[in-house]
Amino acid sequence: MKKIFIGAAWPYVNGDLHIGHLAGYLFPADIFSRFCRLNGYETLMVSGTDCHGTPITVEADKKGVKPEDIVKEYTPKIHQLIKFYDLTFDLFTSTTTSNHKKITQEFFLRLLNNGYIFKQKTLQYFSPEENRFLPDRYVEGICSFCGAEGQRGDQCENCGRVLEPGELKNPLSKLSKKPVILKETEHYFLDYAKLQPLIESYVKEHQNNWRSWVYEETLSWLKEGLKPRPITRDLDWGVEIPEKEIPENLKLDSFEHKRFYVWFEAVIGYFSATIEWAEKNNRYWQEFWQDENCLHYYFMGKDNLTFHTIFWPGQLLGQKLNLNLPFFPWVNNFLFLEGKKFSKSRGVIIDSLEIGKNYGADYVRFYLNSILPENKDADFKWKEFEEKINGELNDNLGNFIQRTLVFFKDKLQEKIENKNFDNEIIQKIEATYEEIKRIMFKGEEVKSFNLILELIREGNRYLEKNEPWKKEKSEAERTIFNSLLLIINLTYLLNPFLPNFTKLLREKLSLPEITYEVGKDKYVFNSEEINWLKIKDLFPLFKKIKV
Repeated sequence: MKKIFIGAAWPYVNGDLHIGHLAGYLFPADIFSRFCRLNGYETLMVSGTDCHGTPITVEADKKGVKPEDIVKEYTPKIHQLIKFYDLTFDLFTSTTTSNHKKITQEFFLRLLNNGYIFKQKTLQYFSPEENRFLPDRYVEGICSFCGAEGQRGDQCENCGRVLEPGELKNPLSKLSKKPVILKETEHYFLDYAKLQPLIESYVKEHQNNWRSWVYEETLSWLKEGLKPRPITRDLDWGVEIPEKEIPENLKLDSFEHKRFYVWFEAVIGYFSATIEWAEKNNRYWQEFWQDENCLHYYFMGKDNLTFHTIFWPGQLLGQKLNLNLPFFPWVNNFLFLEGKKFSKSRGVIIDSLEIGKNYGADYVRFYLNSILPENKDADFKWKEFEEKINGELNDNLGNFIQRTLVFFKDKLQEKIENKNFDNEIIQKIEATYEEIKRIMFKGEEVKSFNLILELIREGNRYLEKNEPWKKEKSEAERTIFNSLLLIINLTYLLNPFLPNFTKLLREKLSLPEITYEVGKDKYVFNSEEINWLKIKDLFPLFKKIKV
């Protein structure tokens, strides 16, 4: 019996989460988590708030407060979002825990002792105006590769290139808007050139099960050749370097103002979160990290692709602990708003909580499920949002359920004698389960969702074709019986995608809430619950919206 480990990207706590976060990794991870649990797989899903690094300090500087204050301000909002959308995290923690700090330092020391880390003096951006070294996000200039302006010191958002010090033209301090210079400083480097053969072997093993564009982009990095990357930086906010445990010959000249780079430290959270969960639940972390039957799925946006297909696997391989590597990096593209990139400063934003409270969690889920940016960028359009909700959710799904239940209650008094299967509809239900089981593990959530929507349309066509309102009682009973079977099975098929709706519908039908049981596959055709069905009320499940 396979185990499934799900790692969802760790959101920075430097602002409210917009719907791009929902579509990029939170909803996809939750859909897959619920799907795996329904299939009977033992599933562990973890994540947490990414509290260190310059995104936090930049926001703190803007507001004139300490980084800790930013963490305290935004962390409760992220927890509120998780609760509102009922995301199925087994543990949602933080990079500020003592456990995470300890595990990060242990990761570093093992890499150091295994010969994958060296110290080196390097050039870094320094602001004479402020008399301090500047983190990359405090520096902006022109990308020397594509010419894009306003790019930060370590990465160009336009072409995706990781930038080394000096590869930014006309660099300026974001704080003072004055020119910065390059000055020597000493840091620790992770030797990815040394790790490349191991990483390359791992990547090529997954050619057939990764999304093709994810595999090709990862391969292009490897063909270019990996270089050592600095894993420490001059900053006061972050996980400290374990100076006392480092051999004398490997110590830096100075550890003052040195912290681990957030790219190196945050991904270790997947491992430290598992240890935290295991300790809280009297389990062993090895069950998910050293059991070869446990498959690891990671959810993130494409800006984090290389960190999960190259850099994180390299950190794991360098531990020499035979740790499970990412089996499927579930990398999604970006979501735009009416063709524009999300930007709080430019007012291009939809707050995740606000839209949920205005329209309902499942309305947001329904629309985003249909446009998840799996293999290309997607676009949130308000008019399309309205049309999808009114047409597909209300007129297709809501109408099918309401027509069936009203006829069952009012015309048949909730009693059916003709309980013969209609193979036409039963086979389509079974085929939908089977096809989703086949494609979901390949990362095809949109296609899976659309298969269910097509099944619902088939249900409406089935009612129209058989016209129970025109038939004699026995024939009418048979049509409604099979329609009710479809509705019951829709509560299972749709559970990963619309959990609030399926819970409400099952309450309406006097059916028990869907629970997950390890070893028991519930994502299969269900005909037993038809015998328990009793309608509590007939209020419509959905209503049309106007944006």
